[in-house]
Amino acid sequence: MPGIFVTGTHSNVGKTSFITALVASLREKGIDAVPYKPVQCGATEAGTSPDADRYREVYEPELGDVLCTYLFKAKVSPHLAASLEDTLIEPDRILRDFSYLEKMHDLVIVEGSGGIAVPLIDEQYGTPELMNDLGLPGLLITDAGVGTLNQTTITASYARGKNVDLRGIVLNRYPEFPSIGIRHNPEMLERTTGLPVLGKVPETEEPDLSLYRTIYSDFLETLKY
Repeated sequence: MPGIFVTGTHSNVGKTSFITALVASLREKGIDAVPYKPVQCGATEAGTSPDADRYREVYEPELGDVLCTYLFKAKVSPHLAASLEDTLIEPDRILRDFSYLEKMHDLVIVEGSGGIAVPLIDEQYGTPELMNDLGLPGLLITDAGVGTLNQTTITASYARGKNVDLRGIVLNRYPEFPSIGIRHNPEMLERTTGLPVLGKVPETEEPDLSLYRTIYSDFLETLKY
């Protein structure tokens, strides 16, 4: 399997933190995993990609690695951020960078921009089209709290309508002492989306890397690897 595409129900759902911990856990076990952000909106004051900066906490890029293809200043939707800089996002350029990483590493973990319905070029080409062009199975990150049943079910339905190959859900920021509603959410999400809940990631400053390896292993099971 050349890669995984990690998408979310909305912005700030914890995709970058999840990917950083997943990369660290896999590399610790000898799997040459590399993180990749095709499009980043909202550059730092230093002109760097904040998500790629986060990746570098656990991954030192090798010669030729491209951790972020398109970086824009404005923290808005990619199609608008590109337009503000008189730039057109070219899927072929993203595919070339992905192809290089795929050839040089065991596994490429791709992070989408915002939620899955975000347009990259216009209403005809967004995250779903990029996922399909890359030919990658998707992992959906959602929040464990109130509202996740609605957000996650709608997102999964939208992805299905776009022929996106979502394979599982990860509930992020799962509290140490969940309410009865939060405890019930995983079971109901599997029923409303038809997707397995592959993991519940707790709210913590020190991630349990073994949990991320388990999530990855369970993800592979859905692919029959």
